[in-house]
Amino acid sequence: MPTVFSSLSSESIDLGRAQQRLTALRWGMLGLCLLLLAAAAAVPVRLAWLPIGQALATLALINAVLPQLKRRGVAPLLSIRIGLLADVVALSEVLAFSGGAANPLASLYLPPVLFAALLSPGVFSWGLSALALAVYGALFVWHLPWPVADADAAYAFHAHQMGMWFTFALSALLMTGFISWLARQLADRERELAVARESQLRDEQLVGIGMQAAMAAHSLSTPLNTLTLLADEWAELQPAGLAADELALMQSQLRVCRDALARLKSNAQTGAVPVRLFSAITERLEGWRSLRPDVTLSWQPYDCQDPWVVLDAAFWPALFNLINNAAEAGGGQVGIGAHYQAGTLRVDIVNREGCLSDAQLHAAGLGQLQSGKPAGLGLGVMLSHATLARLGGSLTLDNRRAGGVHARITLPLRACPP
Repeated sequence: MPTVFSSLSSESIDLGRAQQRLTALRWGMLGLCLLLLAAAAAVPVRLAWLPIGQALATLALINAVLPQLKRRGVAPLLSIRIGLLADVVALSEVLAFSGGAANPLASLYLPPVLFAALLSPGVFSWGLSALALAVYGALFVWHLPWPVADADAAYAFHAHQMGMWFTFALSALLMTGFISWLARQLADRERELAVARESQLRDEQLVGIGMQAAMAAHSLSTPLNTLTLLADEWAELQPAGLAADELALMQSQLRVCRDALARLKSNAQTGAVPVRLFSAITERLEGWRSLRPDVTLSWQPYDCQDPWVVLDAAFWPALFNLINNAAEAGGGQVGIGAHYQAGTLRVDIVNREGCLSDAQLHAAGLGQLQSGKPAGLGLGVMLSHATLARLGGSLTLDNRRAGGVHARITLPLRACPP
């Protein structure tokens, strides 16, 4: 319990929900008071019915008005303070007309004082505590007599004992239930903060990777231009001993490198654009096939239609990171299927060899994986996961029973007219 007290603060609590919970508890207490009054009417107890009824009716009116204050822009914390103050005042009035400090219901001062300390620590909680102490002390002097018929001392003592047990049980239930609810809410908030911290750490890693990529692209542009010029001069001079097909291969690979740098710059400046979905995927995959002739790629869109959608350019690196992983781990065979329905794109990438360990499946997308490839950095899945999450999508990985790994991309896409 001390851990809960030290961890709770008004910043970590949803005050709106706390105010709703207090309102519900107050209605429950008012209902219980009505039952007690009905029971008191059937036993030899004389009560000041009119002032007690007025106190309970006033508290019920305030409790009915408090939810309306939120619609008028009143802060939940102010509503909580008004409600707790009304609880102390109404309880004091009830006690003053039913025995004062001798009434065992005086223990009910504890729940509102505790709730004030949890939800509004500081001046208000200390002020409410001082008010409760002052009024409780005053009730020793100013009060109506204990309402027991015929001044039956034995009956009064027994009723007082029963009342003490009842108020203890009620106070314990109220405080335990409310504090347990606050503790659960705090635990939920801590989990949300942990997820946010992981996301922030991942974003910081991505920013660092992006800066390194930009520096690498800047460093590579000059030597690529130099090599391109040399290759062009060799093509014109045609020196002996250099095969024409080898020179052509060199020039084509240099063009691929230049295009990659150009795409890196273009993707950094281009956001979402309208595309014909499956045609765009087919075109990109054809370009990938030309770079990886050693891989057998099976591509099949599941839909007959080819919708126009708004697609962010960041989707392509995320997709091809996964395709490259599948190609390098799947023995040269990769299967890709795609389906678009109800505004959501689903892409399935399957390689038929290898598998991921339980630790890799658990960590996939949450951090850098321990790559099983000879030159793998283990960043591909993390980058893809982070990019898809930023775009509102998700990535799941699982091992296939027949062998291999199945990666599924789910991405919401907005349809648009051509």
